[in-house]
Amino acid sequence: METKPRMIILDKETDQFIQDYMAEHKLRFPGEAIMDICKKYGEEKKKEWSLDYIRETVSENLHDVLKSELKKIRLGTNSIDKNTQILIEYMNGLFAHHKSQGLLTTNYKELDSTKISKKVVEERILNQRQKRLDKEYPRS
Repeated sequence: METKPRMIILDKETDQFIQDYMAEHKLRFPGEAIMDICKKYGEEKKKEWSLDYIRETVSENLHDVLKSELKKIRLGTNSIDKNTQILIEYMNGLFAHHKSQGLLTTNYKELDSTKISKKVVEERILNQRQKRLDKEYPRS
């Protein structure tokens, strides 16, 4: 290793720090202590960069995973919402038309009105989805 002589002026506190460092690490010259301190400082800076890189990478991966999971939850919620809307449409039409006290469930027979309700709700959801996509990704 090539060395270069320097003449430096230090305050008393810094000089005392270097003297203590020399004693602690069994170094003979202040230059050796300063080189060792600088070397350790450089290593710490590399570690700090590595921690920043790790933190950024973990954040990005976590964001991607959470986004994927939230999308699954949103799709499940949309399905539940769809079925609820179908039921509301159906019951609204049924009770308004017949003012009936009882219902025939779809596991016995799916009526045309149920099929129509499903179609209306599916079209409504598609239109709402298209509006949301148009709003998120406007055409230029």
